[in-house]
Amino acid sequence: MLVVGGGRGLGRRYCLDLAAAGAQVMVTGRSATVSDVVDEIRSTGGTAHAVISDSREGAGIVGATTAAFGRIDAMVYNAGIVRDRSFANMSDAEWDEVVDVHLRGSYACAKAAWQPMRSQGGGSILFTTSGAGFHGGFGQANYAAAKAGILGLTRSLAIEGAKLGIRVNAIAPIASTDMTASVFSDALKSGLPAEAVSPFAIALLDPRSVLTGVIMETGGGWASAMRWQRSLGRRLQTPDPTSAFAALADIIDFTRGSDYPSSTADSLAAAMDGARDSRNPCDVL
Repeated sequence: MLVVGGGRGLGRRYCLDLAAAGAQVMVTGRSATVSDVVDEIRSTGGTAHAVISDSREGAGIVGATTAAFGRIDAMVYNAGIVRDRSFANMSDAEWDEVVDVHLRGSYACAKAAWQPMRSQGGGSILFTTSGAGFHGGFGQANYAAAKAGILGLTRSLAIEGAKLGIRVNAIAPIASTDMTASVFSDALKSGLPAEAVSPFAIALLDPRSVLTGVIMETGGGWASAMRWQRSLGRRLQTPDPTSAFAALADIIDFTRGSDYPSSTADSLAAAMDGARDSRNPCDVL
């Protein structure tokens, strides 16, 4: 079991709880706090090792895990940073760093774990996303864009991993951590402990689970699955700018009925008035 970003906060909680459940844990992070987590696990009889590394160094992190345990059954990518600033004032460096740590780091670690999991006949990957990836947030264009990218990465890898026995899910945690310390009130901090998120992450990683492609939002002991919702929409027989503008109110109206797309093929069918194409919708589009 590999936990990337396991030195503190939610990552630390995941490591402790996974070890308590019997997992052998590789704890990674950029600071010496990972060694403290390992010591804590070992003090209760668990098995754990530490690697101090940047989260984007996927090959090295996964290599250390397989060297220590002989395989990698699951990987949690929990590393993240924020550089909140209004879009007008956001620097290129603030954009690049946040997208790099969240999105490229997720890619790099999953890419490194993919072949070992494929060779051993399966595994589980759990990414970390955020409600900001669905809804956006003021001053969080970089963070929200990265987290939205993780949604697409999760769903795509779930599709590719299905025939390989590799399950890929994502969790959108709502918890009191270092990242939320400056924005959460005392009431929120006490009501949203990391301990209330960890059980749901472990449930998604459980080898008995068959779930894949799930985006789970959770906090305070509550959890829900999230999905894209599409309005009923409206078809114009002869679209032109004037009629399209007049139809906008109907197009965005979710009260007249709703449709819940699960793939690009569903959107293609809607655009084609119900007709489906046997080819890969990505090739068609």
